[in-house]
Amino acid sequence: MVSIAAIGLRGMRNVVGGIETHCRNLYPALATKRPGWTIRVYERAAYSDHLATYPDNLSVKSLWAPRMNAAEAFFHTLFALLHAHFTLRPDIVHIHSIGPGIWTPLARLLGSKVVVTIHARDYDRPKWGWIIAASLKFGEYLSCRFAHRVVCVSQASFDDIMARYPRFADRIYTIIHGVEAQPFLYDGDRDAILAELGVEAGRYILAVGRIDKTKRFQDLVDAHRKLERDSLPLVIVGDMIGDSAAASGIRDLQQDGVVLAGARYGQTLGHLYRNAALFMHPSQMEGFALVVLEALSAGVPMALSDLPQHREFGLPDHCYFPVGDVVEIARIMARPDYEEFRPQLDEAWLSRFNLGGMIDNYAALFADLHAMS
Repeated sequence: MVSIAAIGLRGMRNVVGGIETHCRNLYPALATKRPGWTIRVYERAAYSDHLATYPDNLSVKSLWAPRMNAAEAFFHTLFALLHAHFTLRPDIVHIHSIGPGIWTPLARLLGSKVVVTIHARDYDRPKWGWIIAASLKFGEYLSCRFAHRVVCVSQASFDDIMARYPRFADRIYTIIHGVEAQPFLYDGDRDAILAELGVEAGRYILAVGRIDKTKRFQDLVDAHRKLERDSLPLVIVGDMIGDSAAASGIRDLQQDGVVLAGARYGQTLGHLYRNAALFMHPSQMEGFALVVLEALSAGVPMALSDLPQHREFGLPDHCYFPVGDVVEIARIMARPDYEEFRPQLDEAWLSRFNLGGMIDNYAALFADLHAMS
């Protein structure tokens, strides 16, 4: 029997974010696949959903943490590690992100084997001052130095970590994110959902993600402003998490022809993917970009910023545009149709991003680590 404490996410339900989506995909499925294992996920009380249900061997524990940007993750990770040690004594602690990863040495001192999943180079986010950025870099180093296993979520991230920490190569792995092959079946009233946002099926451009400057949604808004007045509306699905409106740039997104849809989840989000004329993701930095995988699974035409992580999806060259190139984004938006941007990827290629494969890889990693003396 293996006991696992998962730490570093904000919340398991109704929270926008790549880490949170990853955890929603991973832990319930892992608990179902390994019914003899005990999994406890620690979330922050401010993001708790007490109505959520999970498999019997998966529990979600809410702990208080101060609502102060980086301090929230810092203190919540500490509280979660101590709570897990005194109540669960987990065989394995699974830490998400390099900020919480600063506590990796403590997790080892408390007697657990430690896995750290590195989701992104968070210190590159422009909102952080140099002190927090330096702390995040230190957290990345401590994660690679003291974790028993380090998991990168994309090949580009793996290459980056390996290049900077070659002496820890024996513990660095890649486990690519996955989604279910058909996750977006919707049996509700399609027209009601679209009517709420004031758009029509196949008649809007979609962007999805956390409202954060690194996602560069402002580029989409600036490009959309250059179009004719009867152009397709731009729908931005997402929300701020822990940032002020100024830090997230949300005030600049309020423009004619732009629909701020707020956070959407599950079938509703999937429905918005499937009915979009075009999905665009202009981000300047990613660890993996789960929203792109979700759009890919939905089969929607897409255009992405030219990042190594986006290139891993294997789209044709014309589906990529330079980061920050508002003129090129506007040119793509202004096209009469977007059919040539629809991915034509075979099932063998798409199988790389299968949720079942991701679950199996994590299950094998945890089992091997537990068996290690």
